[in-house]
Amino acid sequence: MRILEKVSEMLIAVGGDLLENVNNLEEMQAHLDLVKTAWNMSLCSGKKRNGRLHKFIESQRPYAPSIEALEGLERMFMRIMKQKDELFPAIKKKVEFATAIETSKDNYIIRAYFTGGATH
Repeated sequence: MRILEKVSEMLIAVGGDLLENVNNLEEMQAHLDLVKTAWNMSLCSGKKRNGRLHKFIESQRPYAPSIEALEGLERMFMRIMKQKDELFPAIKKKVEFATAIETSKDNYIIRAYFTGGATH
C-alpha cells in the first residue's frame, strides 16, 4: 500500500463515500467537517473517545430529523474512526484545518493541514 503524505488524501481515504456523494460545495464542506471531527476524535483512546462521540452525537440531537439519523451519524463516525485507526495508526496529529474548494461543477479539491504544519 502506498503511504499517503498529504493530509487531504488521508481525509479522503478515511471519509470514503461521504466525500464522494455530494450535491454542492456547502454539502462537501459539511461532510469534510464531519470527517475532520471524526479524525480528531479518533486520536483519543477508549473511554475518552466514546465520551467525546456521545457528547458530539447529543450536540447534534436538535438538528437531527430522527433518532435513526442520529444513530446513522454515530455509525458513520465509528466507521471513519476505525478507518483512520486501520489506515494510519501511527499518525497522531490533529487536523487543524480542512476546506473544500470547488474547481468546477461537481469537482472539488481539499486543502488540509495538521497542527504543526504538515500540509495539503
